[in-house]
Amino acid sequence: MQRWVFVLGAAWLAAAAAPPPAPSSAKVASWDEVNVLAHGLLQLGHGLKEHVERTGGQLRALGSRLSAHNASLARLERRVDAQRRLDGRIADLAAQLRALLAELAEHKAAVHDRLERLDGKLRQALRQNGPENGSSSPRRSGEAGELGALQDFVSRQNLRMEELFQKLKQQQYRMDKQNLQIKSLQSKVNMLLPMHIKENETQTLRWKNSVVRSADRAANHSQNARAQTLEASKFPTGCHQLFLEGERSSGEFQIQPPGSKTFKVFCDLTPGSGGWTVIQRRWDGSVDFDQLWEAYRNGFGNMSGDFWLGLDRIHQIVQEGMFRLVIEMQDWEGNSQLVQFLFRLGGEDTAYTLSLLGPVLGELENAMGDFPQLPFSTRDQDHDLKGDANCAKHLSGGWWFSTCGHVNLNGKYFRSIPRQRHERKQGIFWKTWKGRYYPLKSTTMKIQPTELGVES
Repeated sequence: MQRWVFVLGAAWLAAAAAPPPAPSSAKVASWDEVNVLAHGLLQLGHGLKEHVERTGGQLRALGSRLSAHNASLARLERRVDAQRRLDGRIADLAAQLRALLAELAEHKAAVHDRLERLDGKLRQALRQNGPENGSSSPRRSGEAGELGALQDFVSRQNLRMEELFQKLKQQQYRMDKQNLQIKSLQSKVNMLLPMHIKENETQTLRWKNSVVRSADRAANHSQNARAQTLEASKFPTGCHQLFLEGERSSGEFQIQPPGSKTFKVFCDLTPGSGGWTVIQRRWDGSVDFDQLWEAYRNGFGNMSGDFWLGLDRIHQIVQEGMFRLVIEMQDWEGNSQLVQFLFRLGGEDTAYTLSLLGPVLGELENAMGDFPQLPFSTRDQDHDLKGDANCAKHLSGGWWFSTCGHVNLNGKYFRSIPRQRHERKQGIFWKTWKGRYYPLKSTTMKIQPTELGVES
């Protein structure tokens, strides 16, 4: 190897010592071509360097997202394991309680048989001896005393069994609630696992294809930008944009919030209002609001009457910026009230948690409770803040429950006020106005961004 290096070095020195050849037009042309080629290669190098730096940033962002995703998945798995262990402990306790109840039932039956035999003997003795036989009086008194003692014992056993039955009922209810939470967590894990596996499998493929896509994007940037502008301009981002564009007729419209697909909403475009998006309406009881989690997530009902827009669509509308929520209520005497507050809404990974960002505006006191964050609950996914009860099952419908007795605008609709109190508590109520046992006649919930340029 060293010999070849020496030979090449000698040849280079000889060539350097030789006189330069006479310039010619062909040599000058070749040198210009080399300059052009070198300039092009320099530009290509700069472009490749920028692309590598940009791709590296994308990979780092993807890595951080994947780490956060893995951490969330690990937390969910730990919660599922903890719930399973708790469910096992509750099941063991329930089995012990059932065994104890069976033992008490057998003991009660034995005491009852003994009591019946003693009662029969006492009656037979009374018939045989009669009232004239005074010598048997102490014996009868002793038997009567024993009978009374046994009756007291049976009564105490009955009370104890009733207490155990109540405890068993409470444990069974807690088991049902824990099972619902376990099923909810398992569904989240089952939803995240395929995404996690798919993201790991496609990470390498995305890296390979990113170079080609980046080149295509650089070549067609202007054309794509114009196409995206035209596509985005087909639908407004919300009811407020419709209002600013001059629309004043309330009704159903297609909107497309940033980063979302198009969907239909009902817009309240009353002059001077600024444009409101209606997310809930209860007018005539034509729609049953006692629905499960999936229905409340996707929405249900008819926008020309009673409906719920859907938690996922509400989140798509409000995920950027701060919004205000207005609730309009009416009683059966024709009186109306209005409350308003600022809020944010989390995604499904937070159980669509409602964050109240300020005091309630209006004549009524806040019925949502002194809780800055309230997750959404339904019968099959209980996230309320009352640990020993499922408010959505106890009342009716889905809501951001703190405890079970302050507000529920998605309860049962009654066309007249029921006589029974236990029925009235399942209705639509706002406790600080009419109390929890007065079912309201109608409600409307609508949202609007806080930073407005309202035009009449």
